[in-house]
Amino acid sequence: MISPVWDPDELAAPPPPQREKRRPSRSRRITRRGRRRLLFALMVASIGLSVPIWVPPLLATLPAFQVSELRVVGTEHIPPDEIRALAVTPDASVWDDPATWEERVRAHPMVREATARRDGFRTLEIAIVERRPVALVATPELRPVSGDGYVLPLEPSAAPLDLPIVQGPVEMEIGFEAEIGFEAEIGFEAEIGFVTDPGMRELIFALSRMDRTRSDFMSLVSEVGPAAEGGYRFLLLPGAGADVVLLPRDQPLRALDRVSIALGQIEDRRVASADARFRDQVVLTRGEER
Repeated sequence: MISPVWDPDELAAPPPPQREKRRPSRSRRITRRGRRRLLFALMVASIGLSVPIWVPPLLATLPAFQVSELRVVGTEHIPPDEIRALAVTPDASVWDDPATWEERVRAHPMVREATARRDGFRTLEIAIVERRPVALVATPELRPVSGDGYVLPLEPSAAPLDLPIVQGPVEMEIGFEAEIGFEAEIGFEAEIGFVTDPGMRELIFALSRMDRTRSDFMSLVSEVGPAAEGGYRFLLLPGAGADVVLLPRDQPLRALDRVSIALGQIEDRRVASADARFRDQVVLTRGEER
């Protein structure tokens, strides 16, 4: 028997296949020129983002941007010169922070809100929302008070104020404009009062809501104060349809609407009082029954 002849090369394992070298894709290759372009783009972007930070302070130092005109809009009782004195200093620039101007103007006791904006290269405009007087309180002299409880620095004899008088003592805190730098800006010192009694503040706030939504009724009110058996007592002017209107502390506006409906349904105008402090009822008392 003849044994087979084996070739050693045939018994050896075949060599592994040669891997084909892959060239990096075009999108993955970043050339030296591309890296420089990317770095330059990042630098430009960072400078652009920082412009709002460093440009306004730089421009504020230039005399060409100093405020030459300051317009004040929205004032009724405040002299515009007082707002101008509070808002800016002689070297103020239109590129200064507007929040600084607004904060200074809000120091005025008559100002409830202030908004400043630039108008051109050298003009500044400040829009004012004044605190609106809604009644007169005894301090002991009669002084106007706003709906949020501030005693306003207005002279009733000088300003044409047709406001109801709040009866009864009023607890308040008294300060001076000098404590907030107000006197130094406008050149005089005056008291700043703030009503602190919770019950009186609630009444004044109710008057403020009536002044906004029931102005016809408020124009007929002569005096107002707490009622003997709770609620509020409104003394009206002659010819108003009733001499006295009594309203509850809770939801006085709805009660006032019920009074208007009740007075509109009767022919007899000799009504001494209209009491709406009862639930869904209005009790009318004739004049001769007082």
